[in-house]
Amino acid sequence: MPQFLKNLAFLTLLVLSGQSSWGFALLGPINEPYQVPTIGYNVFGDIGGPKNLGEAYRRNTPVIYYSVDANFLDYFSSNGVFAVDSAVAILNGITNVSQLSGDLSEFPSQAERENYLAAALSLVDVKTWALKILVEQLGLAQPERFVWGLHDRIQIPGWPTPCPSGMVYSIIQRNFDPVMSALDQFESSSYVNGSLYTYFILETCPSTAQPICIAVPVSVDPLDFSYTAVAGQPVIATTASLLGRFYTGLTRDDVGGLRYLYRTNLMAYESTGPNTLAAVTNPVPQILFTSNLTLFASQALTNDAPTLQGLYPNLNIINSSNYFVNVLVTNVTPYFTNLPWAPVGTTILLFSTNTFPTIQTRYVHTFGNLSVLSGTSTSPTLVPLTQVPPPTNTAIITIQTDLIGTTASPFGPAGSVTITTNSTFRTIVTNTVVGDFVILNTNLCSVDILGTQLTFVTSATNFLGSATNSLVITNTGGFTNAGTTLIISQSAINYFTNHAFLILPVTCVASNVALFQGIDRIRFVRRDFDSLLGRFFAPLTNTYTLNSITNSTLVPQPILRTIVAPDILFSARDSAPGPEAYPTGAPIVERGINFNTNFENVALAGPGTIEPFTKVSFDKVGPIYFNSYLTAFSVDTAQAGQRILRILGSFDGTTNAPIVYPNGTSIQNLENQVLIGISPALLPQGQVGVAYGTGSPTFTATGANLPVTWSLAPNSPALPPGIYLLSDGTLGGTPTVDGTFDFTIMLTDAGGRTVDRAYSITIIP
Repeated sequence: MPQFLKNLAFLTLLVLSGQSSWGFALLGPINEPYQVPTIGYNVFGDIGGPKNLGEAYRRNTPVIYYSVDANFLDYFSSNGVFAVDSAVAILNGITNVSQLSGDLSEFPSQAERENYLAAALSLVDVKTWALKILVEQLGLAQPERFVWGLHDRIQIPGWPTPCPSGMVYSIIQRNFDPVMSALDQFESSSYVNGSLYTYFILETCPSTAQPICIAVPVSVDPLDFSYTAVAGQPVIATTASLLGRFYTGLTRDDVGGLRYLYRTNLMAYESTGPNTLAAVTNPVPQILFTSNLTLFASQALTNDAPTLQGLYPNLNIINSSNYFVNVLVTNVTPYFTNLPWAPVGTTILLFSTNTFPTIQTRYVHTFGNLSVLSGTSTSPTLVPLTQVPPPTNTAIITIQTDLIGTTASPFGPAGSVTITTNSTFRTIVTNTVVGDFVILNTNLCSVDILGTQLTFVTSATNFLGSATNSLVITNTGGFTNAGTTLIISQSAINYFTNHAFLILPVTCVASNVALFQGIDRIRFVRRDFDSLLGRFFAPLTNTYTLNSITNSTLVPQPILRTIVAPDILFSARDSAPGPEAYPTGAPIVERGINFNTNFENVALAGPGTIEPFTKVSFDKVGPIYFNSYLTAFSVDTAQAGQRILRILGSFDGTTNAPIVYPNGTSIQNLENQVLIGISPALLPQGQVGVAYGTGSPTFTATGANLPVTWSLAPNSPALPPGIYLLSDGTLGGTPTVDGTFDFTIMLTDAGGRTVDRAYSITIIP
């Protein structure tokens, strides 16, 4: 074919394909037969391979917790943490993907910029690579690399020169246009963010120690040689084009890939993941009776775990601790007396009080199956309770006094008497724990209340004391006219309300597999992590809902996920290869990924989920240089002949000088977290439309230099709508939206020390 015809055909191809100018690639395990190293898979730092449509892997937990360990802090300090948080803020800024515009025009096709000073210093941006790794952890592969890929490599039998001229190949595309075609289908694409890619085949032939053949993507535009998508950044950075480059956000194709994975219309058989319990409702109704929380609270305070479980046999006590208090034991003795200048025969009942000090043991228990009644009488709910709640000024105690007099009846028959009863009531508001509770069976994690079957009020009478006084009155004739016996008693009457509910029991199934919708949005939350003990400083339970499809019906399924360690942990280590390897192959980060196939289907390579735990280790080898023994070294020529390969740093498009690592005061930051304590450990739940807090500071600190100020930490998720945080540590306001909200507060003391602390608030309807 004449050359001009070839050019004409190529231009025609450009015009015809110009309508499709985007692309994303899906990441999954390397579990397909053709994905072998000899044709370019599981090489160059790969942790997965490209997947076809319908075989994608994604996360299905709407909140992902991340943290940094001591190794990361020691090398990258607070500046490195800020770089990671800045990458997270970009992802947290993505709203529900199902609500994005059809053509994603709100996102740029180019988000890469260059800092020329950083490039001259051979710096690689930590925030950019943290963003690349997080996008990868959400299920996106490198789109530019997998626009074209090899599927088969065959040697023609008997060919005179078998390699390379005797080789034939089959080529596939694993890059897809996120905008559906006119037939509502996703199609393969040769574009990534508007850049058209072709390829050439690099064939090394079997003469090398490790033969490899790969389809190398090449931009048709010779001036467009960079990786436009955040997901496209290669893990092993060896070219000068990556130095000094940084991303201001996600590109159009990155967001397009996330929309494909997490849109609600993409349904797949998935597991709820490790450390999760899926709530499954039993359709057979039952009756549930509540008990007196006031009595339980007093018993839990003064009884150890075995004794308390003896009183409540089905109670699950996860943990117990004790402390000691000094209390006063009160002895009350009733007696009668008269008042000065009172009429003859007048008496009054008084109590003599004696106190003496003693030591009392009190207990703090953590419960696993205790729930308290909340909500209104028309919309009651059961809220899990891990510890006895604080007392409130709502309990009512009624004091009753009875006076019984025995006297002679005037004008009555001889020996007759009259009994007179006088009762008075006095109401006192006291500070105590009130309400009712239930202990769920160990096979239940919750219940669905269908309605109130019965409400009944009971009372408990506590006899305080009594006294008797006999009076004898005689007349002038010397004989007894009447005898009077006065009896006075006092009792305290407590009233409390119990309920009987018609309920559907809800059992909890571990790692349940079902047909789930996409979760539409993912948020990242940073929490403090003790890398020595391998756990969070304060473990937590995350509650959310996954929508399953059963019999063509959408069924919301509550999920409880226990988190004792971060989903993603950022660390640091020397990852430069050695001692007999080229330093140019050193990865910027070392990371893993946990794929779960969930649904066994031998004919498919997916779908599946990406699950915790993932460790991401940034390279902390430090500035690394290259040298060679081309001529004999001398003191004058050795260092002069070296050239720098790369250094990790942080930079942006401002005039601020780049930060070069290692840098910072990480030891001081660690000491701040250890020396300064923040209370409380947990925040009480709130209710929509009900004022939150007591008006006094919610957060307090120990070990800090006063005064201290409180604020939301940088890049923290917002507080629940309607709730505010004052600088004195007061949480207040009136919640307007129900749900569970995670956020991070920051303490700053008078010495300039800062400490972050993550919290969670549950707002009930």
